[in-house]
Amino acid sequence: MGRPAGRQGSPMKQKTIDFRELLERLLPIEALPPADRLSVHRALATGVAGQIERAAMHALHQLEQAGAVRRMPGGDPAAPGHVRYQREGAVDVITVQMPESQRHAGMLVFERAALPSQAPAGLDHVRSLLRLDDPVLLADPRRADARVALLEQIRQAGRALLGASEVHLVLTNEPGAPGDTPFDRELVEEARRRPDALFYGPDLAQAPALAAEAERRGVRSIVLGAIVIPERGAIGALEVLTREPDPFRPEDLAMIALLADSCATALERAARIEKLVFIDPLTSAYNRSYFDLQVANEMARAQREQTSIALCIADIDEFKSFNTAFGYEAGNEVLVQVASALKRGVRPFDTVARWGGEEFAVLLTAPVQADDVATVCERLRTLVERMPVRIEGLDRRAHRLGVTISLGVAMFPDHAETPQDLWRAANQALLRAKRPPKNQVVFFSAPRDARSQAG
Repeated sequence: MGRPAGRQGSPMKQKTIDFRELLERLLPIEALPPADRLSVHRALATGVAGQIERAAMHALHQLEQAGAVRRMPGGDPAAPGHVRYQREGAVDVITVQMPESQRHAGMLVFERAALPSQAPAGLDHVRSLLRLDDPVLLADPRRADARVALLEQIRQAGRALLGASEVHLVLTNEPGAPGDTPFDRELVEEARRRPDALFYGPDLAQAPALAAEAERRGVRSIVLGAIVIPERGAIGALEVLTREPDPFRPEDLAMIALLADSCATALERAARIEKLVFIDPLTSAYNRSYFDLQVANEMARAQREQTSIALCIADIDEFKSFNTAFGYEAGNEVLVQVASALKRGVRPFDTVARWGGEEFAVLLTAPVQADDVATVCERLRTLVERMPVRIEGLDRRAHRLGVTISLGVAMFPDHAETPQDLWRAANQALLRAKRPPKNQVVFFSAPRDARSQAG
């Protein structure tokens, strides 16, 4: 691995140090995000040289991104493989001997900090990167999820920048996130564990564990780099695939690292926009605007695929009594805990939204059959009924409440052909479910005559 060569004020004054001293004395660690500072402290606490070194290399990369240190142009002909850094406002130069690339099960591992600080890029390439952070793209209210709008832009940017045949954004720690399927999941996890490095397979035919899948998909090389968001760590990886063997030089790898960093920035911004536009601030469930978009999108998809979806409206029983007896703050806490239970009880790709007041809407996406819907709704009802809801009343004493919900259910295409009619059918079923004894699940049934209701 790398070895820091020292701190120097002039070519005549040098002091060789180790990575611990680099972290403890020279690098402005306070400029790192809190999560990265914590990782540095943990690495130092272990006393394990390899972990301290990896923490130092990652810190250098992050500090360079933040502008707290800058990489000095050019290299030292007398010391090949060395990279020089200078802290902001300092005259001393930190020279780091960079590690050579290491083979890892047919892959080459490159430290990001060892890649060239500059890479050739045309104006069109720069524009493709800038479009990843386009507020118009990210805030398009016609898109149900801001991150979905990024996927094609990332693919286009990768192809434009690198001539790649495939570019994937693999999100591994966000269930239900609209990411791509990875070429190799274990390799993605390895990239996440090493956010300071890029993994390059120049010829997958020479990587025994990957050769068969590479042949099946018609690709010969792969590059992976972690997608890192401050405060959240590595949330996945950028995956670049080509049909040619060994197409990338170090400057190309530097461009891939830049693309990964650009993806992280765009995803962070998209998440903020999505939260502002589509998330209920009290319960953190989706709001009505998002739900309306999802219902229309999922109904159209179900129609194309000739399958079914279900709309469930869940209403908290006797909710006003909580506000009356314990105050509005207690009522808000009931809403928060019910929303949490509903989100736990559905699949990652289903949608839970607060419709208004004490009413929640749950969209069970295709393919789903009536028996499955009945099972899920009964699970939701039971989860809430058995949930220990603890609140603080107006008397400042702790109280444990029993909370139940009633659910009305309608399905497309069995009960309705439009989103509006689907909602009306589910709402009719809810009116039946709210009749005593409440705390029940009722499916919509077609009226037998003009005077009939759901039953």
